[in-house]
Amino acid sequence: MTTDAPIDGSALPAGDRVSGAEALLCVLEAWGVDHVFICPGSTEAAFLDASHDHPGIRFVLTTHESVAVAMADGHARATGRPAVAYLHANVGLANGIGHLYAAELARSPVLLLTGIKPRPLQNRRGFTTTPHMRDYVRQHVKSEWQVLSAGAVAEDAVRALKVAMAEPPGPTWLGVAQDLLEAEVAPPPSSVDRFRFAARTRPDARVLDEAAALLAGAARPLIVAGAELARVGAVSDVVALAERLGAPAVGEDRRTFERSAYPSQHRCSAGLYSSKRACLQTADVVLLAGARSTVAFEPTSSGGMPPAAQVVHLHPDPHEIGRVEGVDVPLVGDAGLGVRDLFDLLRDHRAHASATRFVADARREHTLLSPRPVEDPPLDCPPIRVSQLMRELAACVDEGTTVVGDATTSGGALLEAMPMRHADAFHTTSSGSLGWGMGAALGLALGNPSRRVLAVVGDGVLQFGIQALWTAAHYRIPATFVVVNNRSYAAVGAALRRYGGPAFREGRTFGVDISGPDLAAVAAGFGLSSARIHELSQVRGVVDGFLRNREPGLIEILTDPQDLGP
Repeated sequence: MTTDAPIDGSALPAGDRVSGAEALLCVLEAWGVDHVFICPGSTEAAFLDASHDHPGIRFVLTTHESVAVAMADGHARATGRPAVAYLHANVGLANGIGHLYAAELARSPVLLLTGIKPRPLQNRRGFTTTPHMRDYVRQHVKSEWQVLSAGAVAEDAVRALKVAMAEPPGPTWLGVAQDLLEAEVAPPPSSVDRFRFAARTRPDARVLDEAAALLAGAARPLIVAGAELARVGAVSDVVALAERLGAPAVGEDRRTFERSAYPSQHRCSAGLYSSKRACLQTADVVLLAGARSTVAFEPTSSGGMPPAAQVVHLHPDPHEIGRVEGVDVPLVGDAGLGVRDLFDLLRDHRAHASATRFVADARREHTLLSPRPVEDPPLDCPPIRVSQLMRELAACVDEGTTVVGDATTSGGALLEAMPMRHADAFHTTSSGSLGWGMGAALGLALGNPSRRVLAVVGDGVLQFGIQALWTAAHYRIPATFVVVNNRSYAAVGAALRRYGGPAFREGRTFGVDISGPDLAAVAAGFGLSSARIHELSQVRGVVDGFLRNREPGLIEILTDPQDLGP
């Protein structure tokens, strides 16, 4: 986290009293907040009015609450600083909860502010009031609080931001009634430095010794590199550890994957973890380095870890360790610090010959399992297969490009194809909250403007998050959206296929067909540059041109509607 200068008081109006809204904005400035993603209503008038005296905070208007939350998530991922989304009343809060779940899983320090109707209306069940506002969010945030007095607005905001940034970070919620924002209060303290502190902790030294001994004795060690490594800037550290152990390193399973945490071009890289990969199941020691516990998609009697392996789990959240299956060595602490400590403890280790063979076997298995058609049709021969498209898109991605994935059934092929060069190479969500990628791409672009952003989304995802196109066009945010348009909810079609009932056998698949809209034309109506592609041969030239243009744009690519994915 960067160190920000204390408030110098220059932003405060004359006199010794300020509005609650003014006090809140001063606190946000002190914490280094430079964007507020907001979908306002009448309740937020005082906050909007006070924003004119704070030019250092850019207010970004969205036309749907879910977009504001996803933008805050993306911005927090890009900067590592707290990000703020401001929603309106109970109805607006309800619209943002799906993507709040995404921020929770990503451990993004998002402060979710909600403007609440004046207190005299609340006990009367006035317009857009709810008696238990905190219940909307409590299962997705680290803390939730509704401000009780005007004088507590600044204090409660400081506390919410402190908790959001404390390790492991995550979203917090603060509800503020309209009358409290409008009331006069004393100016907030001139600095919040005493509330900010480094909170990354090392795992217990004795347990680290146990883990190092276990890894040193392993014949077939395996590292699962998780999103926590990327979040704390420890990708190079886990690469060094993999080299020292001579261990294959894989990304998290698709069901928990959030961001790139291991370079796919590295000699120890072996794709993604899956309990279905036979080679990986022969590992004798598994190090879950900053990775979540396994997440099941369907009921199963078997666990996710190799059956005979001893498991070392390193994670800052003790609730994540042993959440599904027991572990042999639990390392509670910062993923980056823990990996560095293990590296130091293994300073004299030399990789076993069996480990070197295991790396080669794991990489060979990954290559064989990669989705490659036996014989590709010509580039100008529709319909376009998803696996072909992802390889073409991967060829457009360079060191300076961040890919945002929200493509549901195309997501597996996207993960396999995209180069994962560093921690900012790829972002996605394991929340299942469709539409997240639309707003998250914009937040990532604003948070790291030196990088190009390529968002690969499904046609269903676009319809969930289409309001993001207005924000992209209005603020000219340079993100390129590639819409994989199979004209269907392919996940529903795939589920019907797996179910194997008469509906699928007879072609009566209700709930799948969402064909009809010309999505490129819709994007043009919002003011974006757009294109519609029918042939694979067009992909590289069009995508390269849009990325170089550094303007908001959308490319609709029509793919095979029968290609339903896994």
